[in-house]
Amino acid sequence: MSKSEDNKKPEKKPRRKILPLAPFAGKKPVAPAWFDTCLEEPFESGGVDVSGANICWKAWGERGKPGLILVHGGVAHKGWWDFIGPWFARHRRVVAMDLSGMGDSDWRDVYNMPLYADEVLAAGEAGGAFEHARKPILAGHSFGGFVTMGSAVRHGARYERAITIDSPVRPADQQRRTAPPSRGGRTYRTQEEIMSRFRLLPDQECDNLFLLDHIARNALREVKQDDGSIEWAWKFDPNLWAKMTYDMRAAVETISEFNCPVAIIRGENSLMMNAEIWDYMCKEFPGQTPRFSIPEARHHVMLDQPLALVSALRALISCAGGK
Repeated sequence: MSKSEDNKKPEKKPRRKILPLAPFAGKKPVAPAWFDTCLEEPFESGGVDVSGANICWKAWGERGKPGLILVHGGVAHKGWWDFIGPWFARHRRVVAMDLSGMGDSDWRDVYNMPLYADEVLAAGEAGGAFEHARKPILAGHSFGGFVTMGSAVRHGARYERAITIDSPVRPADQQRRTAPPSRGGRTYRTQEEIMSRFRLLPDQECDNLFLLDHIARNALREVKQDDGSIEWAWKFDPNLWAKMTYDMRAAVETISEFNCPVAIIRGENSLMMNAEIWDYMCKEFPGQTPRFSIPEARHHVMLDQPLALVSALRALISCAGGK
């Protein structure tokens, strides 16, 4: 063996993609009764125009009750809250919405955080979250947590409290300044085939396969081909990240400009919110900021521990003086 061969580093093996729904071949996994009860909860749906794009929303609970607005993560959709929102419908008007470029909302030529904050506000208003004397509470997961923080700055006076769920705030010099790789855009010949390709981003295992099946089915759109046949694709704009402007300031630089109280939740086993990042956030956020770590949850908290997340949100709503 030559010296150059001896010093050559071994090639890294590509990481195995986790495709949790592949073994089901399009069939639905068994679900517990509480999940079916959530899906049976009556809801209202609609859309609202925001700067030329139709923003879709759905809502549970009666209009006129205090509001709760829920914002999904990146390339996700409002259906991620279908098994969370109904738990609050007895006491709240709960509105979940699709950010532009995701779910059933329109795609744009350009996406940015101020515009997303405007979409959240408009969907909350159209969905009935502002029809009580009390201001609504706003909560967002992952990328939606950054939208939530942006909303706390841009429209914070309109909210009673903002809650971020596993949204890692890093030092300014460590914040991402470029777009992540583009995803999606491919079509699949059958629904079974595209369902088998579904995976979480970031990739992780998840025991609650019935939840993965639900969010995957609600992430699909039909695409009519030139020959009249139907193929399947994911709903989100495949050029979403490439169209996103990344000239915004780091999230940590906006903390002092929040115009409403903010609380933070993380999955205790989240790779995105590890102990180092969590300690940094606890140091940087104001001392009175409520903080929850949910045991046995990774980044996708509502999929790993949905009922624990419901309990954490209930506790934070109670801290704000409501139900």
